[in-house]
Amino acid sequence: MEQRIEADRKVPSGLDLSDSESVALVSKKRILVVEDEALIALQLEMDIEDNGHDVAGTCMSLTESLKFIENEDIDGAILDVDLRGVDVFPAAEKLQEKHIPFVFHTGHGDKSQIEDLFPRSTVFKKPTSTEIMLQKLFA
Repeated sequence: MEQRIEADRKVPSGLDLSDSESVALVSKKRILVVEDEALIALQLEMDIEDNGHDVAGTCMSLTESLKFIENEDIDGAILDVDLRGVDVFPAAEKLQEKHIPFVFHTGHGDKSQIEDLFPRSTVFKKPTSTEIMLQKLFA
């Protein structure tokens, strides 16, 4: 039997509504996905929606992501570090300036080096559960 919070919002299974972190996850967020691998981007999109959030957009290049961040209303972002040889760091800097939370999701790069550049960020190695990244993103 499904629990409902609002007519169009389902409570994800296993969610403990007595836990404040879990309650924070129930409110629908608009998430930007920055990922240059189409299959990984598609999986992230489906997982984000399965966790009760909306995909604000998916960008496959740094230029596209910078424009999107500047012009769209988003609540958080999942960033691949290496976008076909181009670092995503300028997009991360733009998100920081706008006080929008983000996490890195990468199969490349030195985790400690990324954390040195962005000390308040979290770096997840691929593959990592989207649910875990969303929990960290909105903790």
